[in-house]
Amino acid sequence: MWVVILQLGIVALGSSFIRLDLVDSLWRSYLGYLEGSPYSISKLIRSLSPRYTIHKTEYVRIERLSYTLYSFQEKILERIMGDTLVVGLPTGLGKTYIAGAFLSRMSIEKPIRVLFLVPSVPLGVQQTLFAREKLNIDAYFISGELSRDRRVKLKVWNAGFVVCTPQTFFNDILSDYRGILIDARRVEDPIKFLRDNGLNDFPYDIVVADECQRYIGLTDGYSILLAAKASGSRILALSATPLLHDPVRYGELRKVFDNIQVFTVEDSEIRKSIPKRILKIVEVDLPSRVKLLYDTLIGIANDIIREVKESYGATHDYMKCSEHEECRKAKSLKILAFRLVEDGASSLIHYQTWRLPEIKVRSPSIDVSPYRLFLDVLKESPNHKFDALLAILSRSKYEKAIVFVESIEAARQIGLAFQNMYGMDDVAILVGKELMDLAQQTAALIHFKRRAKILVATSVAEEGLDIPSADLEVWVDPPSNPRKWIQRFGRILRQHGGKREAVTYAIISRGTHERAKLNSISRKTVRYYGFTQIIVEEDIGKQKYLTEDMT
Repeated sequence: MWVVILQLGIVALGSSFIRLDLVDSLWRSYLGYLEGSPYSISKLIRSLSPRYTIHKTEYVRIERLSYTLYSFQEKILERIMGDTLVVGLPTGLGKTYIAGAFLSRMSIEKPIRVLFLVPSVPLGVQQTLFAREKLNIDAYFISGELSRDRRVKLKVWNAGFVVCTPQTFFNDILSDYRGILIDARRVEDPIKFLRDNGLNDFPYDIVVADECQRYIGLTDGYSILLAAKASGSRILALSATPLLHDPVRYGELRKVFDNIQVFTVEDSEIRKSIPKRILKIVEVDLPSRVKLLYDTLIGIANDIIREVKESYGATHDYMKCSEHEECRKAKSLKILAFRLVEDGASSLIHYQTWRLPEIKVRSPSIDVSPYRLFLDVLKESPNHKFDALLAILSRSKYEKAIVFVESIEAARQIGLAFQNMYGMDDVAILVGKELMDLAQQTAALIHFKRRAKILVATSVAEEGLDIPSADLEVWVDPPSNPRKWIQRFGRILRQHGGKREAVTYAIISRGTHERAKLNSISRKTVRYYGFTQIIVEEDIGKQKYLTEDMT
């Protein structure tokens, strides 16, 4: 079945969209381009790691910063006391710059040892470069690129400023305490428990935990924070979206942090320093066959859901059920229909849901099987949002643009189509580890920062990566949760040449679930994080203000 799809040689939307049978070969060409270009990080990673044995315990003194803070960043810095969690400050507003200034102040009295935790290798590379270029110190990145034996031989943990992922540090330093750390999470006072059980020696004076919302629970990152706290080390954690409304997560955070400082873009000082936030909604019509396929898939799913309710009760939640085959089918069909209109038909070519017998048999309402209809849709409308995306980019003035899409396949196809139009140098593509390893992801970010004008990215770009700032953003599909919403928006909140508006376009399909999804996530984002924006309906160049959350 999959061979049939990939051999269709689909061409649509004039010469804009690429043939699907060429996607894999073009993708390999782009990965080869990254690995052979100046943006390759294989040598860079090696250059950031220790090359000689560090025989003695080192300390750093940060005497000169290569940047200055905005006034609102200075005020945030003044509120860092004890073990502090800084939350709610969106990506793009300089959390790392604040952390660097904090470390500089801490090292004035005496040299310090710093452990800088990051959630990913790409971010680790970027934060190490930040420390070297902006803090003017010898910082090292410790990753799996160095084998554990090699790390032991080089005595890497003697370095005075280390950037690494929690897993690498935990495996080398805290793995012998794994049992005690697991037990500590079960007691009311884990810090006292760890001290009573002999965990009171931590090799670093200060721990900076970037994107710490990932740490809560049974994670290496949370274990490191508990161990550092028990040993008396100072902790500064940074998070744009900590989900403080969750009482369980809040309670876990309170076990580590005696000072939680919450900021929003509505704080007066921050608001003066960032552009006005505008979300422009662009509705597109579904081609007739796409609409027919969407309605058919929803109809089949609803029929199964009715059977589920009859069999297991009206309150049975099929979306959360993994026990019943009918529930799994209904959920898969709903997801298939939603992805069809959110990311385009061509994003679904590898979905296993097409194997379901309900899709392979003839449907009386359409006179063919849904699968046969899908093949026809692929020929006519591989991505019904692509024309609108092209129109937005072609009529907008920008230095850098980011295009967000949930689907890896859609991101790859759109990015390659743009490369076909504008050239590989001018279009960077960033997707998850299924198709790009960490070195390639980082190379793609450097490609965007130094050369490319457009970045097409999945949610891997929304969090845990220091993406260069952009002045235009397009959402091919609505974010699936408030965290993604605020992380996406944060990418364009930096000032660009005095610009006063940060504009994001959201493309949604008319007559589908997308409008309700967009509105629902918007309301939750306001409720959870206090993050607001002006919402504008854009229709054939005309703008009508729908809501204005900002005064």
